Amino acid sequence: MGSRPATSGRVGASKKSLNGRGAPAQKNGAIRHRPATNGELAAEPAVKLVAVSKSFGRRAVLKGVNFSVAAGELVEVTGPSGSGKTTLLRLLHGQLRANAGELWVRGRGLHRWWRRGLGGLRREVAFVFQEQRLLPRLNAFENLVLALQVRDPQVPNKTIKQRALEALESVKLADRRRAYPHQLSAGERQRVAIARALAIKPRILLADEPLNSVDEENAALITHLLEEAAAAGTTVIVATHRHTFAASRILRLPSEKVVTNGARRPAINANGHQNGHANGGSYGNGNGHANGDSSAHAWWRLAIPARERPRKAPQAPRLPLWRRSAALLANGYRLVVLNGLRSWSRDSRLTTPVIGTIALLLMLCGTLALVGIAVEGAVADQASQASIVRVYLAPGATSDAIAALKAKLATDSRVASVTFLTPEQALAEASRRPGLDSLASLSSTNPFPASLDVRVKLVTQVAAVARSVQSDPAVDPSYPTSYDPDTFSRLRHFALIAGSIAAGIMLMFAFIAYAVIANSMRSIAASRRQEVAVTRLLGARGWMVRGPFVVEGLMTGALAGALAAAVVAGAYLLAVRFENAIYVQVLPGVGATSVQYVLAAVISAGLVLGTGTALFGFRKARA
Repeated sequence: MGSRPATSGRVGASKKSLNGRGAPAQKNGAIRHRPATNGELAAEPAVKLVAVSKSFGRRAVLKGVNFSVAAGELVEVTGPSGSGKTTLLRLLHGQLRANAGELWVRGRGLHRWWRRGLGGLRREVAFVFQEQRLLPRLNAFENLVLALQVRDPQVPNKTIKQRALEALESVKLADRRRAYPHQLSAGERQRVAIARALAIKPRILLADEPLNSVDEENAALITHLLEEAAAAGTTVIVATHRHTFAASRILRLPSEKVVTNGARRPAINANGHQNGHANGGSYGNGNGHANGDSSAHAWWRLAIPARERPRKAPQAPRLPLWRRSAALLANGYRLVVLNGLRSWSRDSRLTTPVIGTIALLLMLCGTLALVGIAVEGAVADQASQASIVRVYLAPGATSDAIAALKAKLATDSRVASVTFLTPEQALAEASRRPGLDSLASLSSTNPFPASLDVRVKLVTQVAAVARSVQSDPAVDPSYPTSYDPDTFSRLRHFALIAGSIAAGIMLMFAFIAYAVIANSMRSIAASRRQEVAVTRLLGARGWMVRGPFVVEGLMTGALAGALAAAVVAGAYLLAVRFENAIYVQVLPGVGATSVQYVLAAVISAGLVLGTGTALFGFRKARA
């Protein structure tokens, strides 16, 4: 086959697309079709740049680039280092935002609403990085499986594993599928990255120096795979230092000129070897001649223009809804729960300080909660007792005098009820109150006299009722009543001071805990930053990226809460078992039910703190 001369010129000088038809029209980012000059419908370009410029500070990298790439076209972007090849690809992938111009990728305008829907676009636009960007915690096979799960979580896991294995076999790395990135050579990592990009069957494939660190044989294999992807309908844009692929056109930077490559490069057979040789200026100005082998495959590549090659094969029948739903649940479990547990176990060295700090904070909170319950119970008891006046009867008071006093109080409109207590009943009641149960042991006789318990309707009337009985002959003149105007106020004052001290301790400890947790989270974020970045570049949805952090936080919080709850529960059981008398004095009214509520609150608080800490680390990793 003869070759035709290359045509070159400024990128912006020509508005013709690859097939010679007029530049397609677009509106609101939607993919449209417009009539061509021959009356047929011309498809919108997969990629379209209109006066795109990008600069870093004062250094302009791209200046007013106008370029469009049709679906299924293989285009090369060539130029020396620093000419803007990688920058152009990163613009097309949404990693950077253009300073000026319009940038359309599959009908979506990346020059506006830049981040909106970027994940969905990246699931259709694969990127082969110079530095590969494989996840170091996953082996080669798992890296491909993750990319396929991110691409479409509704595909059954069996199918995903089969596709991943086929992709590794296509780059001759099936035997290295269990190797981690650090165990692979640079060339092997590059082939895994190529396999990951091709496995998801993208609509657009962006390859940045895909033949870096690859030997001649594997370079021929990668070239063959990318050219076959373009033949199957994938738009392939390759950034390379010099013309290498069977590209239909070449964009040269920084001159921003387009070279139409009239002669196709020789085809690559299934073993990765060229059929024939490329001569002439195909590496320089895009003109080349294919000589030598005239095999059927090479003839097909030379004779059929790129736009007329067979496009993407028919898609497989769509799975039933229940199969897709089941696959989504299963893959969601793997992406979120299993990945979170795996990350938590691998980060145990970093999360141990967080667990210890949260557990210590929760132990302090649980102890203070028990003390608070005891104080609140005492205050509530004193509040209820404040409306009761105990009138102590004189030792020599007759029954008639006592009956008369009781009748007098019963007829008082301020009194709700009057109850007579014998000395024995008073002693039994005192034995149930903290601080009074030991009074009986101080003397062989009962120290409590007979009394009348007078319940007053309003607390404000207690003082008046107490004064009204002081001169009665049945009342003990030396200690007439139990009324003490300062008792309740002193108790409230004590509760206020105790609460202030507890709050101060909590604030101080919370500050220390925040410093320790923030330190640990910075370490965790640093270790996970690459993972978050890669999964986002693969097009992972928000729940796929955030979910593992939530699971990791829940595990950390649950362990810290369980540890704190175990310490508090153990202390309670030991106190009740061996020092019940002291416990009742120190924490009156705090029984097993109250302790159970406190333990439940401690565990719940641990879950909340752990999740919040993990999300804090996620924000730092994402930033």
